[in-house]
Amino acid sequence: MINQWALFLVLALLIATPIRSHAVVAVLLLYSIGYLVANRHTLSITQFDWVVVALLLLFLLSRLPIYFWIDQQSRYLAPGAHMAALVPIYLMLRHLLIPGDLPSFRRYMEAGVVLGCLATLGVALYQTQVMGSYRAEGFLFSINLSYLSCAMAFLAASLIRGSERKGWLLAAAVAGAVTCVLSLARGGILAMPILLLLLLLLNRDKIGGKTIAAGITGMLLLALGSYATLPNVQSRVDYTVAEVTNLRDGNIGAAVSSGGRLQLWTAASHAFMARPLIGLGYAEREALNAELMEQGVITEWVLGVSRGHAHSQYFEVAATGGILGLLALIGYLVVPGVYHWRLYRQDPDNTWAQAALVFTAGFALYNLTEAAIHHEMMATFYAYMQVVLLVMAGSYRVAPGAEPAHPRRVQGGPD
Repeated sequence: MINQWALFLVLALLIATPIRSHAVVAVLLLYSIGYLVANRHTLSITQFDWVVVALLLLFLLSRLPIYFWIDQQSRYLAPGAHMAALVPIYLMLRHLLIPGDLPSFRRYMEAGVVLGCLATLGVALYQTQVMGSYRAEGFLFSINLSYLSCAMAFLAASLIRGSERKGWLLAAAVAGAVTCVLSLARGGILAMPILLLLLLLLNRDKIGGKTIAAGITGMLLLALGSYATLPNVQSRVDYTVAEVTNLRDGNIGAAVSSGGRLQLWTAASHAFMARPLIGLGYAEREALNAELMEQGVITEWVLGVSRGHAHSQYFEVAATGGILGLLALIGYLVVPGVYHWRLYRQDPDNTWAQAALVFTAGFALYNLTEAAIHHEMMATFYAYMQVVLLVMAGSYRVAPGAEPAHPRRVQGGPD
């Protein structure tokens, strides 16, 4: 029950309230340590578990050279440390979760996703339609709200298969998608049609061609309806068109958002080439950016960006992390996606493998234009959902009535 309530609260609080959901994970971490100590005599760690533990540690390990040799700022280690904190939680879930628990876990997950998406839409509508804000920010920056609401929307959509609450999940998916649009942040908005197409193709064995066409049509109607009825969306589209025009004409400075990102990515590329193995520290990157500005490679605008933040997980990891950082990125972003794809191919009815695959694909897209796993809360949420979905997908593969991989209950231990 503790794990089920934690799952519910993480999803319900993530973007719908100012309460940071990683506080729930922190409490669960303390409980998981006590659980593992109490059940240490029955806890056996498999080779697969060691691989998962290693992947959870990679982000932190890739930052140690920068921290110890270049600049001892906790900022380098914090996101990786939050991801590493999921190790005890993973081992606890692997020990206690059995196939018979999946229906109950599903109910709590679905309730958290539905409540989180619907409540967040209410906040977004209040901010944009009542308070008159240009874009919805919720209790985060708009770009963070964008990709997190998109992630929640597609968690809801992925859980529709095999659910008894299809209507509620569909409503949650639509609510998350509308919230993403109201944020006006293009990172999440542009990912939505790609993720929708992926989800529809993964479910083509159940839904057929007509439903796939209906889903694509619905997404187009949402886009056209938003443009036709929301002036802020119209303004954002016009702004995007103007940026594309400026970029086409070579006027990068006038394309503040897209052109700015191109300059930040250029600067990050130079940081990577300056020290390919581990990259540069933040102070070194700022000094390098000043040199690049003097050389005319980038404009003065880049100097106003703290730490030279690249606004892309890929470029940010390359700039501060180098080859080690990129290898770690493959480990915690690409490898899970490949594994979830394999599980799905083995059994398309494994809802958890499918949900995990779409979830991972989403973050692979969000990370193109934002460092979506660089903030402590984001790293915690990403790692927590990976752990939960991985264990649930693995438990689904166990035949009903079979013994779990690790005995869940021992005499005198917590239930």
